[in-house]
Amino acid sequence: MATVNAEHVRIPKSAREAVARHERVVVVNRDRPVLALVHPDDLQAPSTRRRGRQVRDIVSALAGTVAPDPEFANDMDAILNSVGPAPEEPWEPS
Repeated sequence: MATVNAEHVRIPKSAREAVARHERVVVVNRDRPVLALVHPDDLQAPSTRRRGRQVRDIVSALAGTVAPDPEFANDMDAILNSVGPAPEEPWEPS
């Protein structure tokens, strides 16, 4: 985290009071947010948790789903066989 000496910035009293009440203050420039001021106690330590989900959580979520239809593959084969062969070039007109 970068730090700036308070002598180099001018923060209005109303913004300092809001931050002291643990409110977030958004600084805008030309109606666009450019900076957020927060109380130091409200900052969280960077998370060390890895992104994504654990495999065991995924397996347990999938265990509660409906089992696949065993005839699905047969149905797809029948549909593909009824259409005929696919062109060699995918963008070639069929």
